[in-house]
Amino acid sequence: MFEKKRLHPISIFSYIAKQWMDMLLPLFMAVVLKAREVSIVWNIAVPAVALFYTTLVGFFTWLRFTYQVNDHELCIEQGIFVRQKRSIPFERIQGVSLSIGFFQRLAGVVQVRIETAGNEVGKAEAVLTAVTKEEAEQIAQQIRKAKENVVYDRAVEPTDHAELLSDIVFSLRLRDVFLLSATSGGVFGALAAIAAFISQLDDFISYDVLYRDMQGVIRNTLYGVMAIFVLFIVAYALSVGRHLLRYAFFTVRKQEDMIVISRGLLEKQLFSVSRKRVQGIIIKENVIQRLFGYVSVHIIHAGGSLDGGENGSVVLCPFVKKERAVSVIAACFPEYYIHCQFQSLPQRARVRYILRPVYVLAIPISTLAYFFRPWGIGLLLLLPIASYLGYKSYQMAGWAISGEQLALRNGMFRIETMYTRKYRIQSIATSATWFQKRKRLRTLAVAVMPRMFFKITDVDENEAEAVYMWMR
Repeated sequence: MFEKKRLHPISIFSYIAKQWMDMLLPLFMAVVLKAREVSIVWNIAVPAVALFYTTLVGFFTWLRFTYQVNDHELCIEQGIFVRQKRSIPFERIQGVSLSIGFFQRLAGVVQVRIETAGNEVGKAEAVLTAVTKEEAEQIAQQIRKAKENVVYDRAVEPTDHAELLSDIVFSLRLRDVFLLSATSGGVFGALAAIAAFISQLDDFISYDVLYRDMQGVIRNTLYGVMAIFVLFIVAYALSVGRHLLRYAFFTVRKQEDMIVISRGLLEKQLFSVSRKRVQGIIIKENVIQRLFGYVSVHIIHAGGSLDGGENGSVVLCPFVKKERAVSVIAACFPEYYIHCQFQSLPQRARVRYILRPVYVLAIPISTLAYFFRPWGIGLLLLLPIASYLGYKSYQMAGWAISGEQLALRNGMFRIETMYTRKYRIQSIATSATWFQKRKRLRTLAVAVMPRMFFKITDVDENEAEAVYMWMR
């Protein structure tokens, strides 16, 4: 008889922290932003009640959660008021990922995320918040025995350092993390976050006074430049910190039919991706990264997003030279051919690409230029810039067939190139609007996963039909 087990008690604090993260924004709105409208008792009582509630929920969530590992399945019982029982057969499990967060590190345990083919994309079927490394290894071994075609070579960190280094195909250096922060647009995201946070503090900051003070600062050019420089330094530091937490010690290892990815500074994550579940490869490069020859590589994984990122996508190389990316892909997925010649779009599609962004921006930019004249007239310069970006997008778009492989490339600010094998494609569709029919053009859409489509607009109708017949 197999014994029912509980998670490590450190899970209580993990559950409490999660509850606090979920209610952080409501607490901020209820206490901080309304501090001048209600009494001090309210400001003390609300956090106290929230702390008491989350503590109770965390304790009873841990108390009512049990799991049992049998020969062929994982059984879980959970629920505070409504008791839920689930049985997960090992043969249904498509991915097992481990992570070591702050609380797990304190207790010397790991968090196990189990993903199956039947659950919603991007969500784990089961999460064991805190189990011992021995228990995680035992679960992985039993899954390995039940799945004849999938090999889990040590779900836990290998102890043999020489073996760990022998199968590393990619590792992200610390300097690349800083370059990734500078070129990924994270600085502008941090600036937007700072602006959004400051905008919520109107109860504490007199913006009229601040605006008058800023006018005086701006009149002094030196102080104005220094203020902008400091703001960008703060935003860059926040961006670097975010990328360090996420991508520090990023390592990719190949173990037979598995790709094992580990990463993280405070919370170390280790997860496995079966090569048989990979539906395709995406190479992404934004405008800045393209100037320096860097790209990011993602794999389309049928088991979902094991690392909590974009649904159906797992980051294989977050920041790598394009030439190095080709060798990493060749080492992990030798069946994919990256050096293929793309078929460009017909010349009659060029005008459509040039004018398409102008159609979208013309009305809002003209409206702003009118209401903020005379200086707003300068906004009209954005229209030729948008046309130029549309032209560059036309130049980059294309498709290629190489044996049993199909590649699609498109994008404006971020160029995406998708590679997939014929037997991985779920559907191919062609469509045309009235304007496209006049130019003998088509839109080619390829689905490699449910709700995950890649398409190219304004392909020659004969070429689109050729791709369709190639698939048939």
